[in-house]
Amino acid sequence: MIELPDGVVPNGFSPALIDYGGILRPPTGGAIQRINRLGNRFRVSVSLPPIPNKELGRVVVSRLLKAKTEGIRIELPLAGVEQGSPGAPLVMGAGQAGGSIIADGFRPGYGVSEGFWLNIVTGGQYYLYNAAAPVQADSDGEATIQLTPLLRKSPADNDVIVLQKPMIEGLVIGDEIGWSISLAHHIGISFDIEEAA
Repeated sequence: MIELPDGVVPNGFSPALIDYGGILRPPTGGAIQRINRLGNRFRVSVSLPPIPNKELGRVVVSRLLKAKTEGIRIELPLAGVEQGSPGAPLVMGAGQAGGSIIADGFRPGYGVSEGFWLNIVTGGQYYLYNAAAPVQADSDGEATIQLTPLLRKSPADNDVIVLQKPMIEGLVIGDEIGWSISLAHHIGISFDIEEAA
């Protein structure tokens, strides 16, 4: 999995939820229904500030070229939201599925606020989720976190939960990767990442 060099931080980040469900509209004008399907995930459009080609620009281009086939992982900007010090949260018990995760290892009393971003790292892959409701860890450091979207893969017992620096991991999508080189020898780059699973 490719990561960008230290100090290369996006100046534009546009996330979107890819929804595999849909709306069923009856042909006779009856009530519409929402059909939910598993597999919803996130995609982000990323733009980077101008990067001097002589120093970092060529390295960033090289890594993005490799990321096209190997995938990429970048930190999700939290836009001024401080998600605190959660402790060392882990999935508590294997075989979990659905729209919540039972976890332990939290710092007692730590609060997951609605809208916090988090990863569940399963098999080395970072799955991105959003906390759908507030919850506070009990005195034993346990909490049940409501998630959006639903779990895409059942995590193993003791899989790591990341709240301090959540990441988006996936593939660079599109048929090509392009970049610009200014007369000032700066590289301009934008690309899209879609979670692969």
